[in-house]
Amino acid sequence: MPACTVRTVRSLYEKTIAFVLQYIDENGLQAGAQLPPETRLAVQAGVSLVTVRRALAELAAQSVVRREQGRGTFVVRPRVRAETTRVGGLRHSLHLDARSDLQTRVLGCFSRRANADECAALGLQEGAAVWEISRLRLLNQRPLIWELSTIPKLLAPDLGGHIEARDPRSLYDLLDEVYKLKEAREEQMLVSRPAREREQELLDLMNFEWVVEITGTSFSTRQAPIDRFRMIFVAKSFAFRLATAPSSAVEAIELATGA
Repeated sequence: MPACTVRTVRSLYEKTIAFVLQYIDENGLQAGAQLPPETRLAVQAGVSLVTVRRALAELAAQSVVRREQGRGTFVVRPRVRAETTRVGGLRHSLHLDARSDLQTRVLGCFSRRANADECAALGLQEGAAVWEISRLRLLNQRPLIWELSTIPKLLAPDLGGHIEARDPRSLYDLLDEVYKLKEAREEQMLVSRPAREREQELLDLMNFEWVVEITGTSFSTRQAPIDRFRMIFVAKSFAFRLATAPSSAVEAIELATGA
């Protein structure tokens, strides 16, 4: 088969998966809701029935939908609601039920020199040493979030030893309990974009899929920056809720700092 034909088929297949995901979102379909018949999806997506069936088979393999012989196709996995502006560990910011299994896999932890962006965000001098910690978050065995944290080595000199020793505490519990660096607030920026090659590999994404990237800085109760972070979320799996803090909360932090 000519290479151009292979690309066309792949493009239609990917387009159809994206169409089904968009249909689920735009119609607010929750777990258990039924999708239109395959023939109708084919007409709406402008592709063949074979392409629709292949796309649904892929989504079924990802546990996004469930196909039942003689009945149709049903939504299986609703989006996870995320409130990334909430202070605390990741589980605190995700709306998970008691059956949800959230795991962390440390991919690496090493010391290096801070780059210009990190120096500006963390108030560091040029060439200051930082810890870089790379973690993969899995929800019910599925990789859904890749997180990179950059923490000044001056604030946590032996943090790498705790990470390498597989300390069971969360990163922010370690910073609080060992180094007295309690997180009080965060500043974040959120963008949505196509996944890059490394993200596709870690998060088990196809080359047309999108991610939500959140970059930000965490501040202690004394309003000192303690962490420059970047979190990559699988876009199709999350719905984000953002909220601003009331002025009284900011004033309370300032009063506590001045006390």
